[in-house]
Amino acid sequence: MYFRKILVGLDLEVRDIQSEEIIPELTRKVFDRALKMASAQRGQLKLCAAVEGLDLTHVPASPMQVNALTGYLVERLEVLEEEARATGVECESDLLGGVAWAELTREANDFDADLVIVGGGVSPDRFGSTAMKVLRNSTCPVLIERSQDPKIKVTSQPTNEMSAAISSASSDDGDEEPQHVLIADDLSDVGQQALMSFVGSGFWRDAKCWLAHAVEPIHWPEAWRYGRPEAEVALHQAGRIESAKQALYQHLNITDHRTMTYGILPHVLEGNAVDTLLRLIGEWQIDLLVCGTASRAKEPQAGFGSVAETLLPHVPCSVLAFKP
Repeated sequence: MYFRKILVGLDLEVRDIQSEEIIPELTRKVFDRALKMASAQRGQLKLCAAVEGLDLTHVPASPMQVNALTGYLVERLEVLEEEARATGVECESDLLGGVAWAELTREANDFDADLVIVGGGVSPDRFGSTAMKVLRNSTCPVLIERSQDPKIKVTSQPTNEMSAAISSASSDDGDEEPQHVLIADDLSDVGQQALMSFVGSGFWRDAKCWLAHAVEPIHWPEAWRYGRPEAEVALHQAGRIESAKQALYQHLNITDHRTMTYGILPHVLEGNAVDTLLRLIGEWQIDLLVCGTASRAKEPQAGFGSVAETLLPHVPCSVLAFKP
């Protein structure tokens, strides 16, 4: 998949009236990400700022106040639009009045966007409501950018296998550490689509990537209730894990993963999907989580639909999410 038509949702309101910044920090990061992607793939940008205050049916304001705010925001949109065009990227911009997530979703459909990029909000432990509603309602992939650049601190001790993976992936000749990416694959069609699109885009070729699948444990009380011996349950669980490993390698083998600078390291782990992914994000110091947001997995409890709904609002890194 190539992200050639990118819609960028921008928050251009500087809330500190004494601030000298023209473009807020997170907005600048969102724009820079979109510009790099468009430049790399000869893409097209559409910059959108949606402000509920411009819709007089929602927020009472005088025409003078609306005109002043409109001029303030249009000026900032034009600054970014000129920057994009100076790099040779085709770019247009639009100032929208209304509920931000609804306007951005509508504009993405009208623009026939391949990707929507929005900021994740200023909270370090939760995505903003606009980002989450765009994610739920958009029909194309969504990239949510976090405001923090520094690596996430490891909050728990990694296993020996994980430590070896991080150590081997950290032998970088350059001074700047590449992005760390965790690709969550639930072994469904959507998980496979996310993996293939991520690798096929080529944009993250120099990132250090891990591909992970979590196999939910079999709960012993439930097994006991149906009269299954503990040894039989353990054997069945080992078979599920082995089957997941084979499926994960099949998903990986049909991609161009060998074109990745550091390759992609596959891991199958046993545990609750949400808890496992949150732990891996911390242990592997993940900058970007790639996942699907709906599942057609054979085992409903392993599906990423409900997992995404529980997990995504709380991840401390950026997220690239794919729809079926």
